[in-house]
Amino acid sequence: MKISPLALSSLLALPALAQEPTPTPAPDAPENETVIVVTAERNSQPISQTPSTVTVVTREQIEAKKPFDISDIVRLSPGVSLAQTGSLGKGVSIFTRGTNSNHTLVLIDGIRANSPADGRFDFGNILAENIERIEVLRGPQSALYGSDAIGGVINIITRRGTGPLKTGAGLEIGSDSLQKQVFSARGQVGRGGLSFSATRLKSGGQSDNDDYKNLGASLRYDLGIGKTSNLAFIGRFDDAEVGTPGQTNFTIDPNARSKPRESFGNVQFTHDAEKRRDKVTFGIADRRLGFSDALNPGTTPATGTTTDSTNKSRVLSLDAQSAFTLGKNTLTVGGESRRERASVDSVASFGGFPFNSQFNQGTRTNALFVQDEFRSGRFTLAPGVRYERNSQFGNNTSGRFAASFDVDAKSKIKASYGTAFKAPSFNDLYFPGFGTPTLQPEKSRGYEIGYGREIAGSGRVEITAFRNRIRNLIAGVAAPTAADPFRFIAANINRAKTQGVEIGLDLPLARGVRAVVNQTFLSTDAAPRLLRRPGFNTTADLIARRQKISADLGFIAQGRRFDNDFQDPAFGGTGRGAGVFGGYTRFDLTLGYDVRPGLEIYGRLQNLFGRDYEEAAGFRAPGRNFVIGLRTAAF
Repeated sequence: MKISPLALSSLLALPALAQEPTPTPAPDAPENETVIVVTAERNSQPISQTPSTVTVVTREQIEAKKPFDISDIVRLSPGVSLAQTGSLGKGVSIFTRGTNSNHTLVLIDGIRANSPADGRFDFGNILAENIERIEVLRGPQSALYGSDAIGGVINIITRRGTGPLKTGAGLEIGSDSLQKQVFSARGQVGRGGLSFSATRLKSGGQSDNDDYKNLGASLRYDLGIGKTSNLAFIGRFDDAEVGTPGQTNFTIDPNARSKPRESFGNVQFTHDAEKRRDKVTFGIADRRLGFSDALNPGTTPATGTTTDSTNKSRVLSLDAQSAFTLGKNTLTVGGESRRERASVDSVASFGGFPFNSQFNQGTRTNALFVQDEFRSGRFTLAPGVRYERNSQFGNNTSGRFAASFDVDAKSKIKASYGTAFKAPSFNDLYFPGFGTPTLQPEKSRGYEIGYGREIAGSGRVEITAFRNRIRNLIAGVAAPTAADPFRFIAANINRAKTQGVEIGLDLPLARGVRAVVNQTFLSTDAAPRLLRRPGFNTTADLIARRQKISADLGFIAQGRRFDNDFQDPAFGGTGRGAGVFGGYTRFDLTLGYDVRPGLEIYGRLQNLFGRDYEEAAGFRAPGRNFVIGLRTAAF
């Protein structure tokens, strides 16, 4: 382990920076407090009332794990599995109920965060500071959210500032020359509430050219207008640089560098009346991804490769909705207008042959949606429909019907059926030599049935069976030409079926001690086979807080999965090629101690037993690594 003298001295000096003594913040969602969700039906309601299948990763769980980025938070939900291509900062893909990694719509405070270039969201580049909770809504959700929501919707929700203003600072040092500094402020500022964090993170990585650095910031300011209205300004920014050494079966690439920069912002106006709630949101999502790879030592332009590319995208959106309470009905109506643009400027050379790619394209999308949530006695019914028109592929209508029945005061049966779609990405449509402008949207239909029961006071157990069928899957197909015998193009050729069972358990074991266990069993049927979908996925966390001591013991297990390291020995490769790769288990441990009110020291040990494993074939996951840290007040 490498630790700089400056980082060490800063760590030892940090207690002097603490503000006046303040009580250690309690979890934002105590055990006896009703959990409110906003994603399931696009309205605030207790999670116990929604007929949808949704999991909330709470502030308490985030505090217990103290993760670097949001990937380790999203894992704490049934129905999802993640695959990271290496160490800290490398790309993280999510597979919700076995669907593709671009079939999950990701929102940041209700604003679309998926890249329009490839339709994906990289969970490895968004730092975990200033997050209140993450809501994971599963199943086809295009009836409310439109394109991309085939597998589900994930909503990352920023913290609010309340109470007197407090500031804080934090510092972490650890394995692989890791350093992290955080400044935070939270509380009343002027007439509104502020929640702010700024983070600087650096790591040397596991090997040459495996380093990572990220400068991130997050802000939310809520301004009350009268007694019933609120105006919120929300922003999140991450500017990173990542070394990309490549797969372990190849010689380390010493020059390949990726520079992702992402910013998300929105302005939200909400008005709450006795029987009506209005919400208007203007949002922007801006991305820039630079990639460069110079000639490796010992090569020449005639024998080596070079790449210099810049990918840019921007999404502007205006969303308005109103929810009316009409007797036993809650009627939600709304509309969305969205403008998306993406561009690529790439200059590459392979063995002296130039391969240059450029495009700059945009689309417009307008949509209307309506849902009626009807409650009568023990029954809840929620039919919904959305009409969406896209300037590239035309019209699409999606529907969903959800229902629930309260067996008794503590038990509920849920069921739903829905259709969903995924619009082709800009790369699928326009990338030179690969894109096909005539592509049609991928479409799906899916259903689920589940049972949930409250147990042991504030605990809960849920089990849900699901099935999805997807058609018009977009994949690359061989289309050789005389000039390019290895040419592939995007085409609507595939069908897929995913089905399985999810089990979620949240169980209080003793005062201040909880166990949270999630289990997913998954089966997929597609040709060619779907990559990186484990047959089972388990996460378990034992969370404890007693007086000054806090602890989180985490466990992850993934079953065998089909993957491809693209190093088939039959073609001279040094790997396995396509095949079934083994699963893995991993234990993590986080411990914290309140030195005094407002000052905490903690340590985190990841991959406790030093298991050698890969989540993505050919990309070695980090071995045993640790972090120690101090933080004061406003966290």
